[in-house]
Amino acid sequence: MIIGIGGVSRAGKSTLAERLKEHFEKNGKTASVYCQDEYVKPTISLPKVQGVPDWERPSTIKWDKLLKDVQKSDTDVKIIEGLFSFYPASLRSEYDLKIFVEIQKTTFLKRKLEDNRWEEEPDWYAEHVWRSFLKYGQMKGDKQEYIPISGESEINLQEIINLIPD
Repeated sequence: MIIGIGGVSRAGKSTLAERLKEHFEKNGKTASVYCQDEYVKPTISLPKVQGVPDWERPSTIKWDKLLKDVQKSDTDVKIIEGLFSFYPASLRSEYDLKIFVEIQKTTFLKRKLEDNRWEEEPDWYAEHVWRSFLKYGQMKGDKQEYIPISGESEINLQEIINLIPD
């Protein structure tokens, strides 16, 4: 089974992916998480926006490598998460389940300002991330294939697990 999790930065995608992985492992299945951020091209090759490396484009991801790693994995459950998880059709067609974590722009901006995982970002960069999400990070293809969930508060894992086919 391959599960895709998409949504804007700071929506809760990584947390959900890890919680699902733990659930499957507790129930006797092997599971792996593939974070899109781990497949970013070298910084030197990234385009720049106002002099800052622009991580917020699908072209910055090594999609072929990500897809190859997922396909060669022998784990029972493979979970792929990231802002652009639903962008490439080649990856989208692999998913057995598509989860889209939604948050409001105000929630995103608040969480992004509290995020210190990366080097200091200019004040305008959060708006750039939001615009990129609107342009590239939305549900693609048949919207009926997605399970939209709110990331505004703690996600009810059991509700999602109930939607997963055996």
